Amino acid sequence: MQVTRSGLRSTACNLGLALLFFASLLPFHSSGVADQIWIVGAVLMGFLMLIRQPSKAVTITTSALIATGISMVLPLMMTPDHPSRGPMAIAGIGVEITGVIVGQGSRLYLGRRFALLPANRGVVTGGPFRFVRHPIYLGWLILSIGYVMAYPALRNAAIVMAVLQAILWRIHQEEALLAAESDYREYLARTPWRLVPLIY
Repeated sequence: MQVTRSGLRSTACNLGLALLFFASLLPFHSSGVADQIWIVGAVLMGFLMLIRQPSKAVTITTSALIATGISMVLPLMMTPDHPSRGPMAIAGIGVEITGVIVGQGSRLYLGRRFALLPANRGVVTGGPFRFVRHPIYLGWLILSIGYVMAYPALRNAAIVMAVLQAILWRIHQEEALLAAESDYREYLARTPWRLVPLIY
């Protein structure tokens, strides 16, 4: 079987991104449930990077790199300091688990089409994507709110708000790329909510 230069480049890129996700686990030394839930998500993303399929088109612009970089790097700066207690801690774990179910379930449904930069790896409109156009980001948002509930530091809350802005920026870039596909334009008409049903 002949291996093309673009195939090698794609494989190297996937491996590098997978290693990035696995390396992001190194700062985590806490054995708390909230941290363990966060770690599960990073491990799954690393494995999905290894098996993802090549894209039809990718948006590689300064704004796409900045938005993606912020959404990848800033969450690593959240700290598990001053954990909450009692009902708030329990509720935080429950919210995190909900975020994992929504986000990771959506990633698994997306399967090998998973991407970091805005890319076209095929249009997915079923499963959780029937309800919002970006359920993976919705899962991340729910997970992050749960983490802030478990570790209610002002720093953590500020990071979540900053990353949310980067995610919204990236959503617009991704939809601008995918709108070239007629299937995606039909999907936009059927599914009006980008991130949160009935809100946005």
